[in-house]
Amino acid sequence: MGLAGAAGRAFSTPAPATAKPRSGGAAPSQCPVHNVQPQALNAWLDSGLHCTAGLREFKLGRYLVVRFSDGREYAEALVQFRREVRQGNKTGFLALFVHDEALAATAEAELRLLGRAMREAGLSDDDASLINGATLATPIEVRCPVTGKDTAYEFFTVAFCRNAANPRDPLYDPSLGAPFTAVNTTSDAFAFARLVHDQAMKAWDRPPFEMTHDRDAVELLFRKCVVAWQNMSATTIHNYSQITVDPSRGVHLTEDRRHWVAAHNDPVFGELKKCPHLHEMPIVYAARLTAKWSATLFDGKPYVPGRDGQSGGVPVFDGEDLIDELHQL
Repeated sequence: MGLAGAAGRAFSTPAPATAKPRSGGAAPSQCPVHNVQPQALNAWLDSGLHCTAGLREFKLGRYLVVRFSDGREYAEALVQFRREVRQGNKTGFLALFVHDEALAATAEAELRLLGRAMREAGLSDDDASLINGATLATPIEVRCPVTGKDTAYEFFTVAFCRNAANPRDPLYDPSLGAPFTAVNTTSDAFAFARLVHDQAMKAWDRPPFEMTHDRDAVELLFRKCVVAWQNMSATTIHNYSQITVDPSRGVHLTEDRRHWVAAHNDPVFGELKKCPHLHEMPIVYAARLTAKWSATLFDGKPYVPGRDGQSGGVPVFDGEDLIDELHQL
């Protein structure tokens, strides 16, 4: 399925009504966010979304896209997403926030609006902490695509801001930017599990949990999928590094390609201060996941996914800053 078809079928709610002009007058101006249509989303998918894993899920029709204007609407859409995940239809959830752009002239203002909406949705008691480095995790009980066992995968919600793509904004961070104010909910562990399931179906026309008679074949498939997921992640990091104006706000791989560095901590909901963080690459976390799956499939051990892939980053401090701090002690 092409991206145009994916975008066209992604919206699960009707577009906001366009106000009619008064008699004898011109039509009132409309904020760009209020007019987000499938065509606008598709344009972003074609040239603005640099995440290869996200693009893959859009192409496969596994992204739920809705528009919401308050916490109640978001909560209702989240219920739909949870149902779609359990049914095997979706892996990602993009919710576009319909609001008055005059109230969100900076990324910080956008974060405050989104944090308030999450509190209204009943997902957080403290929207201030939510935009100051807290995580927003939603566990969803689903049949694991790899082990076939009921498993609670955690899906994490991250804020995306229009102004995060503006180099003049204090919170400039293009990897968290989009043409619209939105929240994106994903699980790297579950998305990787779906990739492994997809490849198993292509290779054997059956899922991994029906191949327990051939451990070597399954573990070879696991290794191939880890390499594929690693390459997809490396491509994503390269894509975002290419469009970053301020290198201090870019993303990059470490020399050994086992970790990546970003100006934010992934997958926290939002942050009002930027600080580089070191995160695991798939060659680390996906390999750990496949080892757990093998132990479950072939050794009878229970599978607990944890937060593999989205366990959070480790702050990276500048050496000179650290020396200055030590001198002040």
